[in-house]
Amino acid sequence: MTSASQHDPMAALNEVLSEVIDVVMALRQAHRKVSETHQLHAELDQLFSDAKTWAELLVEADNARGVSALDFMPSVAGRQPSSLWQGRVSDDEVRQVVTEQLSRLGEHLSAALSAQDDDRVRDLLERISGELQSHLMALRTP
Repeated sequence: MTSASQHDPMAALNEVLSEVIDVVMALRQAHRKVSETHQLHAELDQLFSDAKTWAELLVEADNARGVSALDFMPSVAGRQPSSLWQGRVSDDEVRQVVTEQLSRLGEHLSAALSAQDDDRVRDLLERISGELQSHLMALRTP
């Protein structure tokens, strides 16, 4: 995160949104790698649903302040998706990559919280942070 975005509440908010979009893209890949009969698959489904909701709420926060997220980051179509896994992978490998991605999101959330001057945005970020911590705990417990 740049020093400018650490002090600009909307830039910091959109750093979080950008990271959430990256999480959603990673979860799409992870979902295909884990068997539907595995417990991890259900957690990934819930996390995917929550991450989509987080993105929608963050975009709404931008709109409420008259800001376009695209002023701060590339669109989803403009992102280069990386292939996180080649071939077969274990649930533990998927769990590790997703946990790392979520930890980065947590770092961006902390920075955005410290930059916020709007209580509604702060409440939203705290909500996302709490839900994120629940998912991290679930992923760390196989």
